[in-house]
Formats: sequence, C-alpha cells, structure tokens
Amino acid sequence: MSEAAPVQRITRATPAGFEAAGSAKTVTSYRTWQFSGGWPPGDGWPAKNIHTDLEFARACGLPVRAASGAMPLGYLADLMADLFGDGWLSRGRIEAKFVRLVGVDDTIMARAHVRSIERERDGTRFELDLWCENQSGEKVVVGSGVGWKD
Repeated sequence: MSEAAPVQRITRATPAGFEAAGSAKTVTSYRTWQFSGGWPPGDGWPAKNIHTDLEFARACGLPVRAASGAMPLGYLADLMADLFGDGWLSRGRIEAKFVRLVGVDDTIMARAHVRSIERERDGTRFELDLWCENQSGEKVVVGSGVGWKD
C-alpha cells in the first residue's frame, strides 16, 4: 500500500478518471474497543464480542478479532468529506459492500475513482467508485458514491 498525498479537493473542473486516496489508518485494539466495547467504560469493559475478544471471535469461526464495519465505512465518509467539503454531508451518498474481513492490526486506506460527471441545473454531480484496501492491497470494502459541487 502506497502512502497517499494530501487529498486534493474535487472542483467542477475535476475530470473523469481522477483518483484520490485517504490516509492509511491502522485498526488498533483501542479503536475496536471504542467502537464495539460498549459505553461508558466500567466494570466488564470492553464487552466481549467478535470485535473485542479473540476467544469470542474464534468461537464464532473467525480467525482474528474483526473490526466493526462502521470503521472502514467511516474511512470512506472521511474521504468523501475531504473531496467534497461539508456540502457532501447534506447531498452525498455512499453504498458499500463488505467483501473481506478487516482484522485488528490491519491498515486500511480508502480510495476513490471519478467514474462519471453530470452537469445539472443545481450543480455538478460526480459518480465515484469507492473502495477500501488493506495493507496487502486487497479490497475489503467496495462500493460507489455520489458527490456534488455547486
């Protein structure tokens, strides 16, 4: 996995074929506990589940503790906000499928490719292919997104 340069924001002049990548993020035990350990921390924290406890995960047939799907989905949302700014939050869309297990200690990078551009009366609509890949370059999440520029 190559390190990404700072994300260049999409403008109305951005061409189809443009590609961007977010920063690499490592799934740590602490992050999985924060996402899936229950709140507030106290006695018995973190809660035992496939995200926080290796024995629990193995009893469920998983080889490692699994990151919550919200984590890589959040990485895609972060990339879209970087690409389109705050306006993405009110007009953007992501559709995603989880295709490979993301485990604790995996490093994930969100990526985007502008597939098409439509000029419309209320702005420019960008359709993107979106995915997250792990440290081995394997896609772990695949999907699509829509962003707008006024």
